[in-house]
Amino acid sequence: MPLARRRKGEPTDDHIELLLRIAPPAERLAIALMADAGCRLREALRFHVSSLTSHIDQALATPPAHPISRLLRIWASKTRVWRVVPIPERLSHAITGAKNLTLAGVLTPRRTQKRLLELCAAAGVPETTPHRLRHSYATRLHHAGTPLHTISALLGHRSLAVTLIYLHTGADDYDKARTALDKAAAAAKRRTDRDRRNERHRPRPGRAGQKR
Repeated sequence: MPLARRRKGEPTDDHIELLLRIAPPAERLAIALMADAGCRLREALRFHVSSLTSHIDQALATPPAHPISRLLRIWASKTRVWRVVPIPERLSHAITGAKNLTLAGVLTPRRTQKRLLELCAAAGVPETTPHRLRHSYATRLHHAGTPLHTISALLGHRSLAVTLIYLHTGADDYDKARTALDKAAAAAKRRTDRDRRNERHRPRPGRAGQKR
């Protein structure tokens, strides 16, 4: 059954999966680049086979175009520097399925935004935007326990404060925070109780060896 529609918002992994299943190859690749590599729209549309690399030490230089590449280098449209991100399996499938292994000149920003809304309607998922796909990348990494500084680097942010804007908290986050605090407090209580028990059974100075 199609998922209920709502206002434009941050897509879940299930929403993204449904979009990728019905999108044509070029649009599928663009969506995957934004959702699973954290690309900005214009960064995604500049994708070319030369963006792929297998070696982190070569990623910021001249990377080899390799069929088993596991890294993607991105020229940041805002900071004007290269960054490198890992290629997860879902993005790898989208890259493999693309006909020309390039999006340069194939899609425009306006057409991509329009087609994304059309695909959302066809898939029966909430409307979203390219930037919301990028937001979802950060949020999903956050929920998976990825350190904040790593998420910031993958997004190409200069400041952690900017990254924090991308991280959407929900009920699960509050539950996890409460659980973490409860676990820490319970562990401290166990240690304190153990120390008190040991203290009670420890011989007091001056009494050891005394005759009764």
